[in-house]
Amino acid sequence: MDSIIFVGAGHGGVVALKSLQSRFKTIEILSRDADILSMLRESDTIIDSFNDTNTSLAVCAGYHSIISEDVLLKKTIINTHPSLLPKYRGMHGLVWGMLNYEKELGFSIHLMNRYIDDGDILEQFRVKYSNQTSKEIMDMFDKYIENNLARVVIDFINKKIVPTPQDIDKATWVAKRGIEDCIIDFNEDNRYIHTLFKALVRPYPLPIIKSGNKMYEVDGYRLLSRDYRANIGQVVNIENNRAYIKVKEGLLVVERLIDYDTKEYILASSLFKIGKRL
Repeated sequence: MDSIIFVGAGHGGVVALKSLQSRFKTIEILSRDADILSMLRESDTIIDSFNDTNTSLAVCAGYHSIISEDVLLKKTIINTHPSLLPKYRGMHGLVWGMLNYEKELGFSIHLMNRYIDDGDILEQFRVKYSNQTSKEIMDMFDKYIENNLARVVIDFINKKIVPTPQDIDKATWVAKRGIEDCIIDFNEDNRYIHTLFKALVRPYPLPIIKSGNKMYEVDGYRLLSRDYRANIGQVVNIENNRAYIKVKEGLLVVERLIDYDTKEYILASSLFKIGKRL
């Protein structure tokens, strides 16, 4: 097979397309992503929909739209997904996996069917979690995809891979995270708060403190374990430009904040006063 369809966007789409271009002479590209479109070779073509081509095999990476059952009946579609399916089907599987303290995280290449991330698995990549940030893990995923996606697709075409059905009894589902999900819950334990800071890193929003109607990203933090009772979510000390906020298992210490709307840097000591409830 000399030609396939590629559908994708974002950094995951870029590395997927790089991999496919290394092995396929012609790729029909369904995307509006500027970075993807900038990668077109003379032998590649742009299509506007699945109905514009008779090519029967497609690969999706970073594609979040629902594909119609009509298309799924006509074409075989391979999808990439940042979790060890059947766990964390849906959006933002990596972050949800981290926040659930998974000891092992991973990436799946699987066939697509009418249900969300439900199709048979072709290959999985596994990473032991040892305090990495989500960016560090995603970089591992991107490297794996760039080096292996085309090989997996070709092995599938040549029937060297036997697709493995997912175990529905082990499936979990998650949904897209919004900005409100980035707000720190001071009632959580220190392990969760620490993991949140590992999961929410650039280029995405950082963990957020909400004060009134304003939101502030936290640019750096310390967690102090202190076993004592006080009002959770209250600023209990200001010292050396830092604000000490009571959390369930101790104190969250923050210094530099970023106004979510204006992107202005602000010292916590200039924004909060002792006694303020957040």
